[in-house]
Amino acid sequence: MEKEKKEKNGKPKAVGNGEGSLYKSEKLDRWIFQYTEPSGKRQTLRQKKNESERAFRKRVTAVKEKLDNGTYIGKSKDTFIEILKKYVEQKHKDGITSDRSYARDLETVKQIEKCCSNFINKPIQRITVDDIENSKENIIKYSNNVISKIWILINKTFQIAYSRRKISFNIMLDETLSKPISERPETKIEAFTVDEEQKLLNVLNNQEFNHKYRDIILLQLYTGMRIGEVLALSKDCIDFSNNTITVYRTLTQDKNYNVIMGNHTKTYKKISGIDKGKRIFPMNNNVKKIIEKILSNKVSNINGLLFWDNNKESYITPSEINSYLKRINNKYKITNKSIHSHRLRHTFITRCVEKGMNFKVLQTIVGHVDGSSITSNVYTSISNDFMLQEMKKIN
Repeated sequence: MEKEKKEKNGKPKAVGNGEGSLYKSEKLDRWIFQYTEPSGKRQTLRQKKNESERAFRKRVTAVKEKLDNGTYIGKSKDTFIEILKKYVEQKHKDGITSDRSYARDLETVKQIEKCCSNFINKPIQRITVDDIENSKENIIKYSNNVISKIWILINKTFQIAYSRRKISFNIMLDETLSKPISERPETKIEAFTVDEEQKLLNVLNNQEFNHKYRDIILLQLYTGMRIGEVLALSKDCIDFSNNTITVYRTLTQDKNYNVIMGNHTKTYKKISGIDKGKRIFPMNNNVKKIIEKILSNKVSNINGLLFWDNNKESYITPSEINSYLKRINNKYKITNKSIHSHRLRHTFITRCVEKGMNFKVLQTIVGHVDGSSITSNVYTSISNDFMLQEMKKIN
């Protein structure tokens, strides 16, 4: 009788075990269920007009079961773009991403804002697979490299929403949903042909022999180092007693795109603290001669760098090297394709593959992760001369 009296007077009736309060409101003349979400937020479930008590209690039971088994999803107004931006900012605050990586993430966020404007400002609970599909006509306007970055961040945003119980299913896992392919023609960086490489060497050893960037280009062509790694070389990287070069850092950029000296190579992972790009490799005769010539001129800058702009008292930047390569290509017609420092790295790797160098050795020299397919799939071109030599084996 006491229980019935409390319900009739509209006072809360405890359901038990902290599961909430179920009672009949005299004022509203309907049943009410009040409970606390896992987030700590209080919620109220009201009996609908023309809804039977039995049907309402069934709804209450369903909510309690979801609370008990951890599948409860509360209402959320958090939008896709809010979740994404918080993730990018938090990664940077936690030191997971460098300033340069943070800047790249921000650039990708801007691209997502442009190509996915149809859903980014929606509450993430209301976004559908169709919303993602409809954004693809804008996504495919970017290159495949950019599309991969966009797709990764979209997927990550839904993963976060799912892990925080904002959505019951990550729609990016839908079996019908696939990453779009760029409508742009795929451009692959090609290595120099043997003739083009020889033309470049002739120019550097004759007309451009005294240019301040000559040795930088030759070192990259003879070692396959990334241009930022070449420009970060200092006296402590050179060991003449063991005839080796140590690569342990690279020039990079901060979030404002200013060139700075990094503490690690490009492949350093902050989470693990492992830098698989750090390496030591032997100098061949060509490389040793270049290093000896540079050091004979007495490196005097405060950082002990092999390459330094004494006039500007600043780093020599990768963009300066690329501008120089473009100028000499226009002047001496080395190749009819675009020329930049990364082609030098491609060329070194291609020549090593053509000469039959052991892949593990090659990956170590150029700073690729052991077992990576990048060395062969991305960086290797096959010259026509090499193909002709191989074809002779058949003949």
